[in-house]
Amino acid sequence: MIQDTSSQDVILKKNKASSYWLKIILILAGLIILMIYSIPTLSNWSSADISIDRNRIRTAEVTNGDFIRDIALQGNIVAANSPKLYAPAMGTITLHINPGEKVEKGDLVATINSPELTNRLQQEQSKLKSLEIELQRKKIQAKQNRIKKHQQIQLEKVVLDAAKREKKRAEQSIKIQAISQLDYEKSIDDLRRSQLKYNFAQEQFELEKENLLFEIKTAEFEYNQYHLMVENTQRLVKELKIIAPVSGIVGSWSVEQKSAVALNQALLTIVDLSAFQVEIEIPENYADELGIGMLAQVTYNGHQYDATVATISPEVTDNIVKGRIAFTTKPPPGIKQNQRVSSKVILEQKSNILYLPRGSFIQHYGGRKVFVINDNIATLKNINLGSYSIDKVEVISGLKPGEKVIISNTDFVNKAETLILN
Repeated sequence: MIQDTSSQDVILKKNKASSYWLKIILILAGLIILMIYSIPTLSNWSSADISIDRNRIRTAEVTNGDFIRDIALQGNIVAANSPKLYAPAMGTITLHINPGEKVEKGDLVATINSPELTNRLQQEQSKLKSLEIELQRKKIQAKQNRIKKHQQIQLEKVVLDAAKREKKRAEQSIKIQAISQLDYEKSIDDLRRSQLKYNFAQEQFELEKENLLFEIKTAEFEYNQYHLMVENTQRLVKELKIIAPVSGIVGSWSVEQKSAVALNQALLTIVDLSAFQVEIEIPENYADELGIGMLAQVTYNGHQYDATVATISPEVTDNIVKGRIAFTTKPPPGIKQNQRVSSKVILEQKSNILYLPRGSFIQHYGGRKVFVINDNIATLKNINLGSYSIDKVEVISGLKPGEKVIISNTDFVNKAETLILN
């Protein structure tokens, strides 16, 4: 049987001094390692001015991209084309279309019964007919006078030719002394008398022809003048049937059904649904920056619609300048006149620049400083800002892409330049 070696073991006494120093060395080594790793943290804590909760601040990252400078403007929908129809004459109105109903261009919307105007047209047409008959009578009379004068000239020509022949015979007879000197001279006088009558008949014919032409022109002028009056009255009678000048809806009645209306009295309004615009109110300090043709966007029912600045008023009223924005495409469906909408006008577009979301940090330091976050430490840093838009601000210098900054209000830190974020 083999026995164990317990009989050979020697019990040694424990060295209390060496164990004590070993513990001391291990504790010191641990403290040194802890201090080495905590030096940066302790340094930050020692340099920090104040400690704040992260929930009290709002942060954002510096972004590199496209920047659009714009301004937000409130406006009302107005009809750029809403003609108002007026009464062309006195009478009784009959309205055929009710307010709110759709109409197409050329549809009959109202009729005016005007007996006075209708009767005037009939009288003028009758007078015009009599003037036409008178003109035709003068033309016939001129033809008759021409025939008579022409006949007279021809008769005088016959007498003149006979007198010429008689004088010729008298000349031959006086040579052979077949007639007396008295008869010869009488033939000469007869020829001269016939010549004068013939010449006078020709002159009288020309004068009579000019006189008849003048009378005909006078009659034609009177007829044409009165014809214009009849055409104008016919136009007025035709306008008694009032038609829609544009396609749209009837906005409102300005008169009651079957009521008596006066000349040029307003009757109704038609709103052109294809020509809506947004009337905007521009703050005076932005008025100089806006120009006709600038790009804009109108927000309606959560959708944005492209538009352009159409007009800008030259007047300032209560620090506000009126303007209008016109849709570049078809207006939004269901849009109504005087409806309130929001819009924005694009003042400037830039590419490949740094920008931040707009925040209260701009007011605290006037846009010259901002807290930049590195781990849990926020350090105040000098910056230079550029253009402002509705929701963005351009960063010109002082920040790099990807850096995180505090964009919320930091008035509560007073003059602290370093913050600990918990």
